[in-house]
Amino acid sequence: MIATLLTHYHNKRLPLVLLSLTLALTACGGDSSNTAPAEVSAREGVVVVATAASDFSSGAVELVSVADKTSSGSYHPTISDIGVTTNGTDYYLYERFQADRVNKVNLNNPALFEWTYSAIDGEDGNSSNPYTLVFAQPDKAYLIRYGSDTAWIVDPAATTENDFKIGELDLSAYTPDNGVGVPNMSAGTIVDGKLFISLQRLDSSFQPTNTAYVAVFDTTSDTEIDTNQDSGDLKGIPLIGKNPMSLTYHDSLGLLVQNQGAFTPDYTGGIDVVDVNSYAVEQRVDDTAATGLIGSTVIVDASLGYYLSYGGWQNITLRAFNPTTGVVEDTAIAGLSAMDLRTLGIGPQGNLWVADATNSKPGLRVIDPVTETETGFVSTSLLPVDLAFAEQ
Repeated sequence: MIATLLTHYHNKRLPLVLLSLTLALTACGGDSSNTAPAEVSAREGVVVVATAASDFSSGAVELVSVADKTSSGSYHPTISDIGVTTNGTDYYLYERFQADRVNKVNLNNPALFEWTYSAIDGEDGNSSNPYTLVFAQPDKAYLIRYGSDTAWIVDPAATTENDFKIGELDLSAYTPDNGVGVPNMSAGTIVDGKLFISLQRLDSSFQPTNTAYVAVFDTTSDTEIDTNQDSGDLKGIPLIGKNPMSLTYHDSLGLLVQNQGAFTPDYTGGIDVVDVNSYAVEQRVDDTAATGLIGSTVIVDASLGYYLSYGGWQNITLRAFNPTTGVVEDTAIAGLSAMDLRTLGIGPQGNLWVADATNSKPGLRVIDPVTETETGFVSTSLLPVDLAFAEQ
């Protein structure tokens, strides 16, 4: 009966109360051979997971129940170069290099795109490579485009593609002379009415040899703020580490910038902290052979954070650190060492979720930060490469 119910409602809009009834009776593990993915309740929280094939031939999205730790199976098969973010009960699927599309999905109707809009226009080159959306309000967000020198101002509530793009932010001043023609914007976040955008500024060999920056914009006027931190003509904040990958704001810490450095490695990355008022920068964690390269980073509180320590291809270890002092723990957390770990997230219940891309058994590992032990595992059909949590 439940199978019949799911098939009947698969292409219709399900109310959340009905979604909450279906999950416990659906299969976990995300078997892509199912004719239709199972529905997942948004009442207790949902992890939206971008997954990719090990040979990069394909990708898809899976929805995982935070409470029951079960997976829906695969939705929206696509390319492997994808990412996801959430806003309320909506999630956004980014089809990146040379696909250049943004798709909106509501969890009430997870099998259908609410809209699909292009992220490239005539002024862009080969690919705009859309990375993520940063939300200012329901009808205004900023589209971070890694392969372009402009970030778009967009309306996520737009019902037509013509109404989607409503403006742009010019970041061309940050394009280095020895670069690839763009400033390589990689992440963004809004703090106190200011948009912070990280810029990798890679050279023509796609190496982080140039000084990286964070540009700051007023979200009311959409004009760039001169931070007075650069001795030259640029208005942004020069970073200490190179190759910034993510931005995380914490009230008592400031803006933490995760810098990957080069994969060679040359240990030019680390974690910088930016004061969002004075724009001063200090290096909180200096990457070394002992710490490994600093990968995906999350903050639990002012005294506890986690990051993925990169020691080489498929040689990644989960480490803990103190984001106030910068002290890094020596031992692997929950025994997760020398594995193919891709990204981290903190769920609504405060647990740490780890995307494990081990080809023989891919899935999400759930870690209790108090005991630092694994409390659950959710299998995924393909390798998990990105994740985001839907709010209640």
